[in-house]
Amino acid sequence: MGNRIDVNIAGYALTVRTDRSAAHMERLAETLNGRVREIQKQGGTANYLNVIMLAAMELADEVLTFEERFREIKDQVEALRREREDLKTRVDRKSRDLLATLDDALK
Repeated sequence: MGNRIDVNIAGYALTVRTDRSAAHMERLAETLNGRVREIQKQGGTANYLNVIMLAAMELADEVLTFEERFREIKDQVEALRREREDLKTRVDRKSRDLLATLDDALK
């Protein structure tokens, strides 16, 4: 694996080996740290590990929600593509029929 990158997660230093850029890893850490701060503001748990796990669960839930929505949109796009192909086929057939009718009428 690629680079060794140091990040800070909820006050804890962590070295990560990754092919991702340092900027990308910093964005990940900032995202998680932001979520940790939101959960801390809400209160409810003093255990720091629980706060970090809750933040990770919330982020994982968002990922799964986005993946589900992406699949739905992908399916919709595929359905529209099939519908477009069907309409194109129907228009081509109607055009041929119309040309044949006009051809017959001119004979």
